[in-house]
Amino acid sequence: MQRGLHAAISDVVRIPPPSVDPTIKNYHWLDLITGLYDAYNKGAETVILKDANGTLAEGPGFNLFTVKNGCVTTPEHGVLLGITRQTVFDLCALHQIPCTAAAVSSEALRTADEAFISSTAGGVMPLTRINGDPIGTGNIGPITQLLTEAYWNSHADASLRSVVSYPDP
Repeated sequence: MQRGLHAAISDVVRIPPPSVDPTIKNYHWLDLITGLYDAYNKGAETVILKDANGTLAEGPGFNLFTVKNGCVTTPEHGVLLGITRQTVFDLCALHQIPCTAAAVSSEALRTADEAFISSTAGGVMPLTRINGDPIGTGNIGPITQLLTEAYWNSHADASLRSVVSYPDP
């Protein structure tokens, strides 16, 4: 979280939606695990897979976001439409940051001003290197920082939570 993740783009293709619907959480991870081994061999900590069209899809347990000229973009197809992904859309709207789902090329990630990922376990997490090269300045960018802080601060906002009461045993 302090320096950002180092990822690699794998040549392993994310299984196509007609085979396994990525919008439904499932346990098919062979492509993601194979991609992770590929990333580890390249000295990275995690992987981003491409879809069958050659555009970026997602990584193991996370969605990808790029930031260019103040606009946030996340892959549109071949991804789990996660709750934390939606939370990023909501936080962007709250902070008046344009955010869209569209095709994201490898080149768009390499030339982004900043990038981050989102996951249930980690929230909004910075991505600072891709294939060994820095993304933007190689440091955590201001939009990533703002969204990370907003994400964790939102946990304290009672209007965004639902209390679940369990009966005493």
